[in-house]
Amino acid sequence: MRIRNSTKAVIIHNNKLLVTKLKDKDEVFYLLPGGGQEPGEMLKECLVRECTEETGYEIEVQELLYVRECFLDEGIHRVEFIFSAILKEADVIDGTAMDKNQIGIEWIEIDNIMEEPLFPAGFRSLIDSYSKGKHATTYLGEII
Repeated sequence: MRIRNSTKAVIIHNNKLLVTKLKDKDEVFYLLPGGGQEPGEMLKECLVRECTEETGYEIEVQELLYVRECFLDEGIHRVEFIFSAILKEADVIDGTAMDKNQIGIEWIEIDNIMEEPLFPAGFRSLIDSYSKGKHATTYLGEII
C-alpha cells in the first residue's frame, strides 16, 4: 500500500462555499477543490495549482484546518490536508482542466450546507462550524 498526499480548500466567499461538481453514473455530488501532491511540490503550491486547474480561480492559501485519512482507492492510503483559502480575485481565469467525472463548479450556500451532497458528509458540519468562527479539531482520522 502506498501513501498519497492530497490537498483540499475551504473557500468561503459571500457566505457561499466553492465546490467542484461531479457526476458518477446518475449521482451528482460535490467535493472541495484540490488534488494530489506531486513529488517536490509543497502542499500550498499543490493546492494553488489544483484549485486553479479545477475551478479557474486563483487562491491564496491560509491556515491548515484539518487532516483526514482515507482509503478510497485500492492500495492507496490517502492523507488529505484541508486548508482555508481566499480568492485572489473574484474573476475566473482561463485554463480549467476538470477532473474525471467533474461537470463544473458551484457556489453552495453555507446556510444550506447540511442538505447539500458534499462528500464526505462529515465535512458539512465542520465547514458550517468553521464558517461561524468555531474551529478546534485538526486531525479527523477517517470520516465519511
